[in-house]
Amino acid sequence: MANLRTRRGALALYAVLLVLPTVALGLLQWRHIEQEHADEIASVPRDAEDAARRFRSALGEQLEALLAAEGQRGVEQYANYYCPDSTPQGEVTLLPTQLRSEPRPAGVLGWFTFDLNAARTDGAQVFLGAPSSAAERDAAHESALLAASLELYERVRSESWLGASSPVDLDAAKLELPVRAIAASRAAQGDEDCIEAERMLLGQPVRMVAGQFRLHFYRDAKGEPHLIAHRRVRVDAIPYLVGATNCLHRVSEGLGLVQGLFIDLDWYARELTRGVAQRVLTKRERLIESHEESCASCAPHHADLRPIGDFDIDCEPQDADWGRMQIAIDTSEMDARYSSRLWRFGGVAVMLLAALSTGVALVWRSVEQELEQAARTENFVAAVTHELRTPLSSIKLHAEMLLEGWTTDPEKQQEYYRRIVRETERLSTMVERVLEKAKLASTSAKPTPLDLTELVDAHVQQLLNWRVTEAPDLEFELAEDLPQVWLTKEALHSILVNLVENARKYAAVDHRKPNAECIVIATLRRPDGVALEVRDRGPGVPAAQKQRIFDAFYRLGSESTRTTRGTGLGLHLVSLQAASVGAKVLVEDRPGGGSIFRVTFKPAQTS
Repeated sequence: MANLRTRRGALALYAVLLVLPTVALGLLQWRHIEQEHADEIASVPRDAEDAARRFRSALGEQLEALLAAEGQRGVEQYANYYCPDSTPQGEVTLLPTQLRSEPRPAGVLGWFTFDLNAARTDGAQVFLGAPSSAAERDAAHESALLAASLELYERVRSESWLGASSPVDLDAAKLELPVRAIAASRAAQGDEDCIEAERMLLGQPVRMVAGQFRLHFYRDAKGEPHLIAHRRVRVDAIPYLVGATNCLHRVSEGLGLVQGLFIDLDWYARELTRGVAQRVLTKRERLIESHEESCASCAPHHADLRPIGDFDIDCEPQDADWGRMQIAIDTSEMDARYSSRLWRFGGVAVMLLAALSTGVALVWRSVEQELEQAARTENFVAAVTHELRTPLSSIKLHAEMLLEGWTTDPEKQQEYYRRIVRETERLSTMVERVLEKAKLASTSAKPTPLDLTELVDAHVQQLLNWRVTEAPDLEFELAEDLPQVWLTKEALHSILVNLVENARKYAAVDHRKPNAECIVIATLRRPDGVALEVRDRGPGVPAAQKQRIFDAFYRLGSESTRTTRGTGLGLHLVSLQAASVGAKVLVEDRPGGGSIFRVTFKPAQTS
């Protein structure tokens, strides 16, 4: 053993001196690769924020372009009809406005105008643009938009929300339009004659103030979100129209208009943002919408985008995060480059260390196997020495006592004879087990169909007689009508005796303790065959040892510390005997504590 340990230490020193310089150089190169990758990853947050700034700028330009295009529309166009400037002086021609005759631009659901100076019944107007061929869809759209417009109109009037009391923007444009343009914007179909009846007044200028379009996000009474663009338009009172025809008299007190349009939120938060993303984001920059899962190949850091809160859009504080998106940086290219470097490094390292590592590993494994075998042999020798010394000492002691006539009591002499015989049987059993192991290793058994329950029942009295306790420590649960199994009597005898002896050794029944349970020997049918089970209430077997306990000479603990006698052959013989007849052996935890040793035999095929 000392020689083996010396070899082990020398091998370890050799391996360290040879491998250490190579490992040191490898670690330096590895560190360089890791640092480069870490620097690339560290730049991801900055890249994400830069991409987010570009995205916000481009999306803001799109919003400004939408509002600028809408701002070019004349205030008189937010009506059903208008009177063209080309109409001869004194004549009136009512033509449909663009809001009725032209298709809606992308992203626009419809337009509205609210006259806050008019009665509630006719103060709101909705415009949907030119109809399309999908009549049913247009009808549904018109109904939904009309409901949204009326709800918005009622909110404006009842809550002064965007109401008349709100000041027009300081940068509002001051305009002048002829009376006929104002009258036409409030006219209904067939009002041409009514307006033309006051042709002397139609050319008079009327002053008005038109504010800039602003964006506003809100939720209606049902919680549905809406995005609108709106502006305020104020038309001064026209006193000289008081008492004129009804179509002119209705504008005599001036107009307090809120004009605007409904913007399609799906278009804004989906189509427009995706289009902007395609234009301004690079291949490695990803737009993650609110309904999408995070990018699996992207870095953990993301830059947040808020389609409402990041722009000049009026909203409630709790609505600023509506439609939150993220800009993520796809790091798959970085990871691929990092992986490629690692693979190249690994290839070089493998080529440098392959021969050395293989040689050291093989020699090390050889030394370890020798040490393990030596340790197991040492344990076996210690166990055998102990097993031989104990019965020999007992035999010698009792034989000397009989020889020297220490006792003349016949009963006492018979007790000494029985002890000598019992210890002789222990020696014989140990020798037989060693011989049995050698026999099983060199020959093969020839199993035949046998009745498992019948064979176990034949051993009942013998097993009970071998107990070391005064009260019986075994219980039998032997099922009847089990199918025959492939077995030999010798194999069953060895399996049963060794399992019972193992249970008695490590899970002895102490009837002095309350609720003490006997060792149970059972035969039963299982899905995979017919089983013999030995169940105890011992300390159990650790999970890591459940396979090793069936190895030759293997015992839990060491010979210097364990208290139970044995050589480590009993369970090994159980495993060998089970394998010789095609059976399987295992140990598992028993519910409530203890172990179940189970040997499952193959049913014999019957015709």
